[in-house]
Amino acid sequence: EVTTNFKTNNRDINNETPNYGGEMDFWQLNFHNDNVSWSTINKEINDIPWHTLFNGKNTDTCINILLSCLLMLCIKLIPRKKPRSKSKIPRERKKLLNRMKMLKREKHRTYSKLKEKMLEKKIHETETMLIHHRKEERRTKEKKVIENMKNNPKVLFDYINKQKDRDTKIGPFKIQNEYIYDQKEICKLLV
Repeated sequence: EVTTNFKTNNRDINNETPNYGGEMDFWQLNFHNDNVSWSTINKEINDIPWHTLFNGKNTDTCINILLSCLLMLCIKLIPRKKPRSKSKIPRERKKLLNRMKMLKREKHRTYSKLKEKMLEKKIHETETMLIHHRKEERRTKEKKVIENMKNNPKVLFDYINKQKDRDTKIGPFKIQNEYIYDQKEICKLLV
């Protein structure tokens, strides 16, 4: 409880801490990064004269001193977490979706049948490219899950839970420029 509620300003005794502005906390640091040198961190912790720091002080101040020293070391030696991007849609898929939106808008504005057919063909090509991109992304995700299955089984369980949550409904079907939404009619057409 003490470690989770602990926050400190960037002012430290030696002024070796990089200034990130504002308050810094343990949860803002990326402890799982490959560049973290745990041997260096352990050496730094062992080099601190703990007996002289804690001599004649009560438990609360000792805990605060310990946590502030650990936080300063972590800020100095452990990289910060990168801010998560707002959009998780891949750039290529975003471009394809935007292209489809523009083509549909242009198709809606046209008066000539020839140009409308050309645009319909481009829309269809974009849809196939979008489907191909989604399949490729699914394949790469499955490969990553299989590769990391032994090292990190949590990845496998996260992937399985995401598969459970997805919508598995069939439809709507498009037959001769008409969309069919009724599930019973779709089943009849499939059989």
